[in-house]
Amino acid sequence: MFFLMKAALFLSRLLALYSFIIWVRIFLSWISPYPQPGSFSYYIAKAVDPYLSLFRSDKARIGALDFSPVIAVGILSVIESLLNVFGIYGTVTFGIILSQIILAFWSYGVSIFLWISIIMLIFRTIASFSSNPAFYNMQSALSFTNPIISFVRRCFGARIVKDRTLNIIALLVAIMLYIVLRRLFGVLAFYAMRIPF
Repeated sequence: MFFLMKAALFLSRLLALYSFIIWVRIFLSWISPYPQPGSFSYYIAKAVDPYLSLFRSDKARIGALDFSPVIAVGILSVIESLLNVFGIYGTVTFGIILSQIILAFWSYGVSIFLWISIIMLIFRTIASFSSNPAFYNMQSALSFTNPIISFVRRCFGARIVKDRTLNIIALLVAIMLYIVLRRLFGVLAFYAMRIPF
């Protein structure tokens, strides 16, 4: 059992390193999406692209944003956490597995979506206060926030609301949603961890 625990800790550290390399690949892809053979980014791409390609799908895209690498890293994070728990305690329960899945879903899914929405709503709010046409046109580029804006617009019913007011309220809704969901996911993970089997 001792050997299995040490092997699990070693594998956990390898997965942590691999996750870090994936993040490096993601950031380098913004600079050089198609790396030249022989370059540093080329070898990084060779190491992680086969794994990332398992998750590439149109369903993982929202507008111009591709969330497939985040899903890939999230799955590695769950496996890494489970190996780490086994390496330290020598056991893994269903409750621990469920708790790690809940935390990964929050960390690599919901919270990222909400943070991006909050940042885009900030830009959208600033643009709504500007009389510059370039800023006004930027609002259409921030369509990622449309679900939140539509929700707030439906809350007002038939009343006509200025874009500024709508954007400020949507930003406040996104911030409150982040705070409430963060607490909810934390409580769910805590109670899942307490499942005895």
